[in-house]
Amino acid sequence: KQWYQRRVRGPTSVPSNEEASGSGNSAIVVLRICRIFRVTRVFKFARRSENLLILIKAVANTYKELILLSGVVSLAVVSFGSIMYTIESIPKPCVDCEKTQFNSILKSCWWAVITVTTVGYGDMIPISTLGKCMGSFAVFCGLIIIALPATIIVTRFSEEYERTKMQNELSPAGGVSM
Repeated sequence: KQWYQRRVRGPTSVPSNEEASGSGNSAIVVLRICRIFRVTRVFKFARRSENLLILIKAVANTYKELILLSGVVSLAVVSFGSIMYTIESIPKPCVDCEKTQFNSILKSCWWAVITVTTVGYGDMIPISTLGKCMGSFAVFCGLIIIALPATIIVTRFSEEYERTKMQNELSPAGGVSM
């Protein structure tokens, strides 16, 4: 390893109070802070990227739709989580049936977040037939909930792109105008 890599990463063991008071650790802290500031280079790039600025403007123009989307997703998560908890907590008639993983409404809401957003970790699965049908319905509703606002955002992005393209054609310098 290079000497500066050892200084930035710091010691592998936890130092005692006597070792921690040394001036070497303050240099490590300074180097770690400098390493954090390297991330700011991404923001410098963002100012010069025309397409990224168009995307930021399009998202800013759709903030009402995004707030509505988060509200609808939250409502769907709470609804499907509560329904799934109710369905899966019904006692099963057989003795050898698997025990349900939907022990609380909070765990059921976690399942609903993963299902409605179509991530699908598979860490929790419904056992009953009615629960499986409700899970399929939750995925279908999640697709609809996410897909409808996505078309609005893409339309706004397209409008903002066309507007910026027209401004660049009309401006003599052809640069990005805010």
